Amino acid sequence: MELDESIARLGAKLDEWFDGNVDTFASRDPVAQVKALLRGTEIAKELDHCKAGGLAALTALLERQDASTEDERRASLVRGFEFGSRLAHTLHDELLDTNGETKVVRLMHAIVGALDGIGSGRAALAVLLDHPDAGVRASAAAYLVNLMPDRAVPILREIDQKEGGSSADFTAHWALLAWELKQKAKAGSPD
Repeated sequence: MELDESIARLGAKLDEWFDGNVDTFASRDPVAQVKALLRGTEIAKELDHCKAGGLAALTALLERQDASTEDERRASLVRGFEFGSRLAHTLHDELLDTNGETKVVRLMHAIVGALDGIGSGRAALAVLLDHPDAGVRASAAAYLVNLMPDRAVPILREIDQKEGGSSADFTAHWALLAWELKQKAKAGSPD
């Protein structure tokens, strides 16, 4: 099972735990309340462990300085970006963990910076524009919108128009807004 699936499963488990313990917390039974809190703490620790593992994996990827070829490094960074995108969107959508999401997004930004330093740069993310996960497509398109707007803008618009309220929708919306503002600024500037 992949990490984002584990987090989603644990998020559902936490929701189920909360829903199943509403009456316990409203009761005056301190023993039942302590037992319920201990179980909730176990689930929260599992979630923190999963998140920490994901952050550590992304950090290790960025710090990796082995003798891999440029092609291997690029492929590894693209896989890391894909993983980071899935993790960030899962943390936001399943747990509303915006702090965790922000940490992952910063690592994704560092991955793009590392890609920019080798070969064709961030254009390597173009392989993710056809990814089945909308969050991965939105994240890749957000980083590619200025480089390849003909491909990225339609993807961002499609995701933005779904109006599902997910993190992918949010990413697409803000990437489009920033790109459109940049286009307006270009059109209004005397060149």
